Amino acid sequence: MAKKVTPMMTQYNEIKSKYSEELLFFRLGDFYELFFEDAYIASRELNITLTGRGTGEDTKTPMCGVPYHAAESYIDTLVKKGYKVAICEQMEDPKLVKGIVKRDVIRVITPGTVMSESGTESSSNNFLSLFYKTLTSWIILFCDITTGELIWERMTLETHHTEMYDALSMYRPSEIVLADSVELPSNVFNFIQNNFRHVTLSPYKTDKNHNELIQEACSQFTDIGLMEEDVLQALGYLLMYLQDVIKTETSHINYVHRLSVGDRLILDTASLRHLEITHNLRDGGRKGTLLSVLDRTLTPMGARLLKQWLETPLVDISHISRRQAAITELISRHEEREQIRQYLTSIFDFERIASRIETGSVSPRDFTSLRESLSTLPTIKHIISNCQSLSLQMINEQLHEHDDIFQLLSKAIAEEPALTLKEGRVIRDGYNAELDELRSLASDSQSWLLQLEDEIRKKTGIKLKTGYNKVFGYYFEVTHAHTSNVPDYFIRKQTLTNGERYITPELKEFEIKVLSAKEKMIALEHELYQELRVQVKEAIKSIQETARALAQLDVLISLALVAYEEKYICPSLSMNGQITIRDGRHPVIEKFLKQELFVPNDVTLNHEEEEFILITGPNMAGKSTYMRQVAILMIMAQMGSFIPAQEACISPVDRIFTRVGASDDISTGQSTFMVEMKEVAYILENATANSLIILDEIGRGTSTFDGLSIAQAVVEYISKQIHGKTLFATHYHELIPLEDQYPKLKNYTVAVKEKGKDIVFLRRIVRGGADRSYGIHVAKLAGLPSSVLKRAEVILSSLERESSEIDLMNRVMVSDTEVQSTHKSTNTHQVMNDNLFTHSVVDDLLSLDVMSMTPIEAISTLYQLQEAAKKGGGK
Repeated sequence: MAKKVTPMMTQYNEIKSKYSEELLFFRLGDFYELFFEDAYIASRELNITLTGRGTGEDTKTPMCGVPYHAAESYIDTLVKKGYKVAICEQMEDPKLVKGIVKRDVIRVITPGTVMSESGTESSSNNFLSLFYKTLTSWIILFCDITTGELIWERMTLETHHTEMYDALSMYRPSEIVLADSVELPSNVFNFIQNNFRHVTLSPYKTDKNHNELIQEACSQFTDIGLMEEDVLQALGYLLMYLQDVIKTETSHINYVHRLSVGDRLILDTASLRHLEITHNLRDGGRKGTLLSVLDRTLTPMGARLLKQWLETPLVDISHISRRQAAITELISRHEEREQIRQYLTSIFDFERIASRIETGSVSPRDFTSLRESLSTLPTIKHIISNCQSLSLQMINEQLHEHDDIFQLLSKAIAEEPALTLKEGRVIRDGYNAELDELRSLASDSQSWLLQLEDEIRKKTGIKLKTGYNKVFGYYFEVTHAHTSNVPDYFIRKQTLTNGERYITPELKEFEIKVLSAKEKMIALEHELYQELRVQVKEAIKSIQETARALAQLDVLISLALVAYEEKYICPSLSMNGQITIRDGRHPVIEKFLKQELFVPNDVTLNHEEEEFILITGPNMAGKSTYMRQVAILMIMAQMGSFIPAQEACISPVDRIFTRVGASDDISTGQSTFMVEMKEVAYILENATANSLIILDEIGRGTSTFDGLSIAQAVVEYISKQIHGKTLFATHYHELIPLEDQYPKLKNYTVAVKEKGKDIVFLRRIVRGGADRSYGIHVAKLAGLPSSVLKRAEVILSSLERESSEIDLMNRVMVSDTEVQSTHKSTNTHQVMNDNLFTHSVVDDLLSLDVMSMTPIEAISTLYQLQEAAKKGGGK
């Protein structure tokens, strides 16, 4: 027969039944305890001891626990692994309650709603996504509750799911809420499972009807203008979910905007991955990314905003120009820029602090961080008040000084408060008279006792001493020799071997004051703290506006500093569809290239003569780097940044598509070739004449004839149907004659210097086509055994004799008109006599002010020019 379940366990079971999907942290005294399956999971994931407890069951109930004062780090660990945690607190003081203490869940912490400072990465947003399905479309929301930002987008049911992939890849949510418990399309579900670690799917229902959801959204977002009802319903679902989880106010979520506003360059999933804009291909980190090169930000808000700017570049020339003008001015104002940078180092993440103030999870150290941050604002505002560019003027307008909040925090919060409110000494001395009195009583109790003891001794002549124990409290102890002389108001409490212990009304009153002083002090300090939070909360919206303005300033200064130090130039902008970059450099490779000089390259793309650039040449010679470089420079230019080049004029593109590198998808059983073909299919379906298309080695994953046929068909389709500006690298030099068929297609190749049987890749892209693939040369560079290389050369010679190039062309090259047996492309070897760096070297020489240079500077510059000339000549 089973034992009767204890009242405490009955209470636990009732609460757990409401939070079956969460790990329930159940408060028992100084610990949060977990039971049953929750205990097994927590013990395994946190590496803590699993024990048992008698709870009325036949066997001991599995349990484990963590100290309540250190619970935050344990909770953060669980949440980062994708778990949800429900915090169940004691709602009553156990000292004042007979029987079981009332308990309830005060908050649920999920991967998308974590608010603690250690639970989120300061340089990245932590987005919660919500999917809401209507009859005709999906409404998708992305919300970072730590910053108050909310982005939404509508996607029709008929649309290709790649749009969802692109949005998910950009915002990388840690949690996805499925409104009304809707099911995701299977391919979207598989994409999420395969691309995001520890992402949590949260089905959610509410008893609110559609009109009530709309009312919730309209009450929260009073200034978002006209918006469709289904979007408002989705926003209402999000607000209801947050209310059920956070269980506090969410008015700090007030920065709402749409994902596709027509003012941004769309970067799809493949482009973000292949170009390594914010995450590298190796381990998903920042090292080796464009973000790592450009990020010189000094505030967490700035770091997050720079990442957003990189992932969502602009297309509107006026907006790009405004950023360029601000960067130009900050470069010229060197002294002011460095002054601002110095003050930015004292700025904490008060955008997220503002959110914690709103939700009631603000710590004392958050208030000191906010106070220190606000102290720098008047000086920063004064420095930028003289700036002329429109962006900096707008930042100055949005930057508020918040002097009232600063003064309040300076008066109310101690200089170095305790880490938690429970430790006390958070409110500054002098802020509240009653609190000061309680503190004085608690700290001066010993001296008061000694004074009282001295006064009684003088009045009575009795030898006595004061003491304290938990049973009798404070007392006077008198030896038996003096007990006959004790006054009448002494009340005997305990007899000892050597004397008696007494209390007096005055001592009892003191005891009550002292023992209750600490409790009163903690309660009063908590009350004052909450009053302070409410006062600061009234300024949350303007504080958020200031934080966002500081983020913009931080990003612009970061881009200006990088441009100044790395000698980047400001690209000019046009609307004529032309892209011209002279001596462009790859910003990431250039930065990390230690042993050799980076070889710059030119590019010209337009809709008149060079719409499609077909690049042939050996592997490892720099074709992929060159194409990635063009795409990255366009992203930099369209986000408003300066770029590494000698000169540039760009017309913004609407999208950048890339198919670069080889990768498979083992989890879904897709080969490298299948992944390649799917990405190419997506590009051909979505590219426009205003897009930039980067394609590398199309068709290499199948047989030679199949691959060559697919590659040629793709070239023809883009040239005839899409007319997008295209860079197409291939090892199929058999495609070279296509230049004669398509006037806007031009052949380019990687310059090669031959020295007997050896070759040197000059990494310079020049007009012309390659006459062979140099595959064996590359194999030699890779270190294949000499016997294998010699055998490969014999086999190659045999194959070339059996099938001449002309015969191969007749069999696989299918065209609308007969291809001439000779083509106009310039052979690689015809350009080898010219120095490929001549014009750059000459320009650099002409720009030198020789008369003002020191001898050391002249020697250093001459050495650099000589190295560039040697590189250009392949020496």
